[in-house]
Formats: sequence, C-alpha cells, structure tokens
Amino acid sequence: MKRFLILMLTLLSGYTLMAQGLTGTVLKKGKPKKGVVVWLKKADKSATTDKEGRFSFESTGANDTLQIAVSAKYDALVAVGNSREVTVSLNDKDYSVKNVGDVDVERTLPYVQVTAKSSGGVNHELIMRSGFRSVSEVLKNCVAGIVVSEGMTGSSIRVRGINSINSSNEPLFVVDGIAMQGTDIDAIVPVETVESIEVLKDGGGYGVRGANGVIVITTIKGVTE
Repeated sequence: MKRFLILMLTLLSGYTLMAQGLTGTVLKKGKPKKGVVVWLKKADKSATTDKEGRFSFESTGANDTLQIAVSAKYDALVAVGNSREVTVSLNDKDYSVKNVGDVDVERTLPYVQVTAKSSGGVNHELIMRSGFRSVSEVLKNCVAGIVVSEGMTGSSIRVRGINSINSSNEPLFVVDGIAMQGTDIDAIVPVETVESIEVLKDGGGYGVRGANGVIVITTIKGVTE
C-alpha cells in the first residue's frame, strides 16, 4: 500500500510539472500594453492582454513557446520552461524577458521576423497570431479583396471587384476539396482548425458556381489526410 501511494504521488507530481498554468505581463517601453496577442504556439491557443498588460494560460508545458505578435512582420519568442510567470518588455529593436526557467534572470533578445502570408492568402501561423475568433474575421482583416458585412443573420462575405451574374453575391467556399455555397462558414469551420485560406477571383475552374469568386480553405485535418 505504501509503495502504491508513493507511485501515485510521483505520477501526480510529474503531471503537475508537465502541465501548469502560466501568467504574464507585456510591457511597451515600461508601460502595460493592452491588446497584444500572445500565442501558445505548440498548443494553438492564444490570449490577448488586458488593460494591465496581463495574460494567462490554464495549462502550459516545459517545451512550449510563447509567440507575441509585435507587428505585422515581427514576433517575440519566449521559451516557457518551468516558469509560472513571465514579464516581457517590448522595445523598438529588441525585447527583454524576465523570470523564465528555473532562475530569475532577465535576458535581452532580438525580434524574430515571420513569414505568415502564403501565395494569394494567409496561413495557419498568421491566423493564430492575429487572435481573430472566426473565419469571417480573418477574411475581413487578413485577406486582400474580401468584403465582410455584418447583418441580422450573420456575416455576409463577397469578393471585391466581381459583378455577380447569379442571384447571389456569395462566393463559393471550398473546404478540403468540398464545394459549398449559401452556408455560414463560421459555423462549419472553427478558425483554429484552418491551415490556409486562398482567394481565387477567376472562379478556380468551378464554372458558374465560381462566378462570384472562390475561397479555398484547407484545414489541418485536410493537410494530414
């Protein structure tokens, strides 16, 4: 019985070390920075800092990395390690990280340039670091040539520059090779599952169905299949 209790305590202790909560603060030139997107990269989770620059994750692992969207081109990367709290100070050309790992130290690091756009659209990395909560938000803010209007029944999406020859202005959505039209894309495709989005203004070979443009969405599941 004693051996069993020791084994259970050891297992529980190990699990606690592998998955613990993490809180942090993002500062910009010494002041709390609100609205910064912090992405827990390997877990595909994101959080946005509050007015005090604070963010939190319920569960992190020692091998996780925080990716902080500093600008459209640059990120700050922070290795989680065994840290339960971290302070990231953003400067013009670099950033400093305090209390990461087993030792309370402060390090100054250069920003990392990211390539988040794919040909004609956006990829998973840009989608996650943007912090947007739906596919329509990503289309509106990250994909050129898309117009998203909010209405009583949800989001209306159309491709700019196309004069419809159909009764509807809605583009054709192709999700993992399956064509669909007249659908609420946000209800069908969770934004965190999207690997890439591409817009085809020429119809993409879908004939009349693609006359209003084609929005091709590939999910993470679609890539692995």
